[in-house]
Amino acid sequence: MRLTARLLILTTAALSPIFAAELPSGESLLKRAIEKSGGAQAYARAKNVSMTGKVEMEGRNITGTAILLEEGRKSYTAMEFPGIGKIEEGYDGETAWEDSALQGPRVLEGDEKAAAKRASTLWLIAAWREVFTEAKTIGPADVDSKPAWQVQMVAKEGKPETWFFDRDSGLLVKTSGILSTAMGDLATELTMSDFRTVGGILTPFAMTQKAMSQTIVMRFDKIAFNAPIPPDRFDPPSSVKSLRKK
Repeated sequence: MRLTARLLILTTAALSPIFAAELPSGESLLKRAIEKSGGAQAYARAKNVSMTGKVEMEGRNITGTAILLEEGRKSYTAMEFPGIGKIEEGYDGETAWEDSALQGPRVLEGDEKAAAKRASTLWLIAAWREVFTEAKTIGPADVDSKPAWQVQMVAKEGKPETWFFDRDSGLLVKTSGILSTAMGDLATELTMSDFRTVGGILTPFAMTQKAMSQTIVMRFDKIAFNAPIPPDRFDPPSSVKSLRKK
């Protein structure tokens, strides 16, 4: 048994460099994903994005509407559910905030603010070097029973994320990480599907987010780039502004 174990250790040690050499670099996977989804020029032409559709809390028979807007380094997201009310969050370039009918307004700080700033970066995949310091391939993985590569994205601010790239299509199909919230740190994952071409960019029309035991599915019926967005749309609501003044 000792000899067998020793041989196994030696064999594993000998093969490790081979396996490591076969892993594609994180940078190469990101470059491929950009090219496969439309190319850097297509991303550069899209100065903003507007997304509208439906949102569903799976298993709870709760559905509502969803709006996502991004422009430059600003963002606004709103979900509204009958009987529950509206849940909003945004980042105006300085203040990260959220406001809901259930918990009221909050100004985000620390890791919460860092995550909001990161998520507000338009076309994060194309501008990843501005937000992350390193993209390191961890190894193979499966996403919805399809082979993928997982890459650890080390953030300049806040916690790292793991991005998953489909091996066949090259597209970014999933992200996961630890999200800081008012309830503490939560493990979350976001899976993207139903890719369609909009403005020359393959864009996911469905997103499934899982956190704790809850699954939220967003299905968009309209996605537009370079859409007219009122400049004040990214301003925090008055309820948040009053908190900011205190």
